[in-house]
Amino acid sequence: SRIDLLRAVMISSDNLAAESLAAAHPGGYDQFLTDVNLYIKSLKLKNTVIVDPTGLGIGNVSTVNDLIEVLTNIKNNPVIKNISNEKHAKIQVAKGKKTITINLNNTNPQIFVYNNILISKTGFTNPAGFCMGLILNRQGHEFIVVVLGEKNKEQRAATVNRLMNKMS
Repeated sequence: SRIDLLRAVMISSDNLAAESLAAAHPGGYDQFLTDVNLYIKSLKLKNTVIVDPTGLGIGNVSTVNDLIEVLTNIKNNPVIKNISNEKHAKIQVAKGKKTITINLNNTNPQIFVYNNILISKTGFTNPAGFCMGLILNRQGHEFIVVVLGEKNKEQRAATVNRLMNKMS
């Protein structure tokens, strides 16, 4: 289902699930890209272009300010909010006469440590390095954190941990 594909994209950064979601979009893959870029335009994001649903394509670009704007606009989406906070999920997929269970684990290690993360999404591209976008709740106030350019997952986690500790 689309919700299971979204779960795979948000929780475990599954690129095949992102491709499948785009293909299942009303109007298909090309319409998905058109609609995503229309959404980007509606948010007045001047430095963001999406050329493929995985985010891995060389033409996919954005900036910290644009990513903050995206997070600001999705922060009240209950589906994204709930899914991005799931530590683990199981998806049941029919394969012939059998049902296969796919176990998903959240790619954000901080989700297992901190209980004030409202939304999170990890990522990686060669130009951007290991990155993460977060919306945090601290004493009733929401904060958006975008980390870009880390050399590995461990450095990305260490940067987020430093930021989280400064907020406490």
